Amino acid sequence: MKDEFKHWRDEKKLIPVMILKYCRGNHKAKRKEEKVLKKCLCSECTKLNEYALFRLEKCPFKKNKGFCSFCKIHCYIPEYKTKIKDVMRYAGPRMLFSHPIFSISHVVQMIKYKKKMKKAQKK
Repeated sequence: MKDEFKHWRDEKKLIPVMILKYCRGNHKAKRKEEKVLKKCLCSECTKLNEYALFRLEKCPFKKNKGFCSFCKIHCYIPEYKTKIKDVMRYAGPRMLFSHPIFSISHVVQMIKYKKKMKKAQKK
C-alpha cells in the first residue's frame, strides 16, 4: 500500500534543512552539528523554522499532500510567507547538491502540475 503521508513527512524533514542552508548563506550562522538545528540558526530563522513546522503540523492536507506552492489555501501570515519564499528561492537550487532526488522529484511534480493547470484553463 502506498504511504499516504510520505510527502508530508519529507517536507517536515526538508524545511528545516532549507532554512539552515538559507541561514548559513545569508545570516552567516556558525557551523555546528546539523542534528541540533536550533543552535545552528539565528533567532529570526529559528522563529521561521518553528512557524513553518507548526503550520505543517496543522495542515489539513497531510494525507496525499502536495507542495505548499500548489495549495489553494495559503495558511502562512504575510510576513512569514515572504520569508519562506526567500528561503525557497535561495535554498531550492542548492538542494540539488545535497538532496538531488528530492530536487528532481520536485521539478517533475511542478512540471506535471503546470501541465494540468494549462489543460484545465483550455477547458
